Amino acid sequence: MLIFLGIFLLCASVCLVEIPYLKKVNNKKEKRIFWSLFTVSILIVSLKYGGVEIPNPGDGIAFLLKPFSDFLFSLLK
Repeated sequence: MLIFLGIFLLCASVCLVEIPYLKKVNNKKEKRIFWSLFTVSILIVSLKYGGVEIPNPGDGIAFLLKPFSDFLFSLLK
């Protein structure tokens, strides 16, 4: 529970720093990207410290590119 309180305090401090800047800038695209990345990062950190095993992104990339690499290696044989 203490870890989640720390995460919340860290997120609140980031919001205190970033919200005034985002209010000055009237770029909706930048605001949307910031809030979506901020939300995803909070979710991932909370899940990781909550005990949920988060897969490595490299494993997903290797899984997607495996058929392509197999095809290239078959051409080289």
